[in-house]
Amino acid sequence: MPSGLVSPLEVSVSSGSIQVARGQTAILPCTFTTSAALTNLNVIWMVIPLSNANQPEQVILYQGGQIFGGAPQFYGRVGFAGTMPTTSASIFINNTQLSDTGTYQCLVNNLPDRGGRNIGVIGLTVLVPPSAPLCRIQGSLDVGSDITLTCNSEEGIPRPTYLWEKLDNAPRLPPTATQDQVQGTVTLRNISTVSSGLYQCVASNAIGTSTCLLDLQVIAPHPRSVGLIAGAVATGAVVLIVCIVLVAVGLVYWKNKHKEEEEEEIPNEIREDDLPPKCSSATKAFHGDASSSENDTLTSSNTYNSRYWNDPKANHATDSFTRFSNNNDVRQPFSRSGSTNARPVYANGGHPSPAPPKTLVVTASTAPSPQEVARSNGSVSRKPRPQHTRSYAVSQATLERIGAVPVMVPAQSRAGSLV
Repeated sequence: MPSGLVSPLEVSVSSGSIQVARGQTAILPCTFTTSAALTNLNVIWMVIPLSNANQPEQVILYQGGQIFGGAPQFYGRVGFAGTMPTTSASIFINNTQLSDTGTYQCLVNNLPDRGGRNIGVIGLTVLVPPSAPLCRIQGSLDVGSDITLTCNSEEGIPRPTYLWEKLDNAPRLPPTATQDQVQGTVTLRNISTVSSGLYQCVASNAIGTSTCLLDLQVIAPHPRSVGLIAGAVATGAVVLIVCIVLVAVGLVYWKNKHKEEEEEEIPNEIREDDLPPKCSSATKAFHGDASSSENDTLTSSNTYNSRYWNDPKANHATDSFTRFSNNNDVRQPFSRSGSTNARPVYANGGHPSPAPPKTLVVTASTAPSPQEVARSNGSVSRKPRPQHTRSYAVSQATLERIGAVPVMVPAQSRAGSLV
């Protein structure tokens, strides 16, 4: 090499990444080349933790022929692999921890050498074997149910995978089983007593394995329980049928009863239009005259409408009565005087024909005392006489004056119900 020329400093690492199991010793290699003496050598190791990439930390320092420690977590565990000063700046880390995982930098300066690449970068990964997994059962153990077996390790770098198997059966799992090796689950569908047995879960990664065991015992139904269930179902069905029948009978009975009540109530709806007036003295006199004979009977031969009785325009001058006698049906008219009004006269001198008076025919039957007849033996016998019937025609005005009230008599059907 020509005198006066200085070669640049070059740093190199033999590997870009190192993996080590937790608790073991990790060697981080770093070498450099220089043309100058090592009297001014300066070596610094830094780390960027995986857990906190924004805060680099010093691991170890060599300067001025002395070695200085770095961050507290490395105290007593870090050192140079060779005797300093030397062109090998490699370090070791004893009893590696999970927190040691990160990116390490080797920075070398040796004056008067300048320029070149004076930094070497290497990654450290601390591997953690899977911790003992926890095995569990999710779901009911009754026959016919679906269950899921779970397996999970709290620790493991890299992340472990899981494998389920049944130890006392070949093949290892039932044909219907569904397994997820990443999540560590296996699903057993429609389990039976054949599904019972000892199951094992194996968690594994690059540096180790761990296992757990699970004893699965499927619960078979008791024969008595099956009988009780069947009996309960049958009893429930019988009770339901009986309830339906009772409800149906009750509905039929209620409908029939309701129909009969309607048939009884509808025809008998008789409504009184008005209250009867008080009995006047003329009424009493009329009743006294009509009941002069103990066997007299009254019958009405005409039925009047209420508008005939309550017609305010009706005004008759004479109350006429006609007496009918049974002797040759001779009519004996007689009248009772009263106030009269002049009849209207038309322009041609004629008079309007009067409206026929409305009359009520009253028939009275009298039974005279029997006639005595002498017998030949000297005894006397009573010969009954024929009954005499008398009829009276009473006008509307007279009936109104004595306080008579028209009554609507309901008709009667052949069945005997009122309509």
